[in-house]
Amino acid sequence: MTDWNAEVETIRRRRAERTKVGPGERPAVVVVDFQRAFTEHENIGPGTAVALEHTQRLLTAARAADVPVIYLVMVLDDLDDRMLAQRVRSSLTERCLRGDPWTEISPVVPPAPQDHVVEKTVASGFWRTRLDDLLAELGVDELVMTGTSTSGCVRATVVDAAYRSLRVSVVEECCDDFRVLSGETSLWDMQDRFGDVVSLDETLERFAARAAGPGRTVDDAAVHA
Repeated sequence: MTDWNAEVETIRRRRAERTKVGPGERPAVVVVDFQRAFTEHENIGPGTAVALEHTQRLLTAARAADVPVIYLVMVLDDLDDRMLAQRVRSSLTERCLRGDPWTEISPVVPPAPQDHVVEKTVASGFWRTRLDDLLAELGVDELVMTGTSTSGCVRATVVDAAYRSLRVSVVEECCDDFRVLSGETSLWDMQDRFGDVVSLDETLERFAARAAGPGRTVDDAAVHA
């Protein structure tokens, strides 16, 4: 019989040892589906609130460093716009009709006026959306990923970003999945095949250094923030 605790420890160790692709020069933070439908539903665990709080810290640092922030939100004009599996099975996407309060972005991570919001109808933020054009307009070469769910919409967007040879940094503490085991294995899968799984602390340090700019130190940026 498989010892799943041992399996999780193994993939965590392998994830830490896996070669990193590395960050880009022009990152953008992508916030995936942190909407009320996916952050306030009946099956969320305590990790959701923690991930939202961590993401708010990251967003504050990104904006201070002039790093673009892009929200991906699922908004449907008709439930038939969903992919077949979601039309056949019960899904939280049933709450994502345009105008439904469930589609609203969580008040813990509200968009700032300069942020970008991209609507989507499936898991990936790239499928039939304006995300490709927006990234080209912004000159982005790296996606710093946050959001929910790690094994669903985050992973789908990461895979499509990797197909475009974008650098990908998945901030572990800023991703949430109420399917705990699926989230854990997806972090390993993304690190192994598609991008890098990084920590919140190292990402905050990167953004602080970016905010400091030439001739200033990271400590200077913290004082003036």
